[in-house]
Amino acid sequence: MTQHSDAPAPPATEPSLQEFGETNDGDLGTDEARGREGLRAWHRFVGWFLWLCSLPVLAVLGSRAVPDDGITPVAQLVPFFTYALAAAVVLLVLAVTARRQLLSAVLVVCVGAGGFLAGSSFLPGEHAATGADLTDPRTLRLMTVNALYGSADAEWIVGTVRAEEVEILAVQELTPELDRELADAGLGELLPHQVTGKVETGSPAGSGLYSALPLRDERAGESSTFAMPSAVIDAGGLDVRIRLVHPVPPMPGDTTTWKRELAGLRQVTHADTTPQILLGDFNATYDHASFRDLLGGRFHDAWREKGVGLARTWPEGRSLPVLGTRIPALIPVDHVLVDDSMRVGDVRSRIVPGSDHRAVLSTVVVR
Repeated sequence: MTQHSDAPAPPATEPSLQEFGETNDGDLGTDEARGREGLRAWHRFVGWFLWLCSLPVLAVLGSRAVPDDGITPVAQLVPFFTYALAAAVVLLVLAVTARRQLLSAVLVVCVGAGGFLAGSSFLPGEHAATGADLTDPRTLRLMTVNALYGSADAEWIVGTVRAEEVEILAVQELTPELDRELADAGLGELLPHQVTGKVETGSPAGSGLYSALPLRDERAGESSTFAMPSAVIDAGGLDVRIRLVHPVPPMPGDTTTWKRELAGLRQVTHADTTPQILLGDFNATYDHASFRDLLGGRFHDAWREKGVGLARTWPEGRSLPVLGTRIPALIPVDHVLVDDSMRVGDVRSRIVPGSDHRAVLSTVVVR
């Protein structure tokens, strides 16, 4: 016979959260809480790191929008606009992946605006010629070379003039020694007419304009720091002034002379109604506001007219102080500019032995 006890049954034990694999932060003191805190710290680090990497990139991109580039460091940063744009694209992908919303928004605006500005340099302009007849007297072959204190290889220069059938040669940083070497190599037989200015030993101020066509109204152009000679030629019955360009570079803390010389060049060239071709080391890129001001609505850069968006002419072959690493040309400071009525048949660069600038060769159709 079963006996029943009047004692109350012990209360049922409720299952704990641990039995269901659950816990709370108060009871944890475990690896999971530390793991979440570590993850939050990592996200904060990634965010700060992306911002740190983005600041110099944004500074370069922002310098392109500054209307006055005659100040340091704007003049020195602007030439690297294209590289900053590429870096901004990479940073944008990383920022979106890391869910950094503010940084992503800033980079989207910069990449969009920068892409719009840079994209046009890869598209041929309306002043690009589809073909050029080299036998036409109104088709000119031109070359510009910065000789780096006269150290460029004279034999190479003359050999290129001969092989490329160059009719107009502009040499910057010409010295008496290089001038003699060019003559000894036979330049006078190919380009017998010339006008030079400030040609001195060991100086970068010398310049020389050599031509296969007779020169008229020669001007030594010695009012600037570096000589910028010019002369008029007869191109198939049309007078054309050929003007060598070489303003001083925009050195950190000293951009005033550079900006003043570019502004003076704009005033002189735009006041001259004779059709003109400008070529040389401009010490400026299209991204410089002063360079675009020089172009105005009259002149056009051969690089852009042919859609050569990645043109680079300096500092070819320079050595870095670390490990002596040699670097290729990075920015396009050497240009051929044509008047509004002219057309660009082609434009390209060539490495010059002994110089840190690439030579620029161009075919221009005068009309």
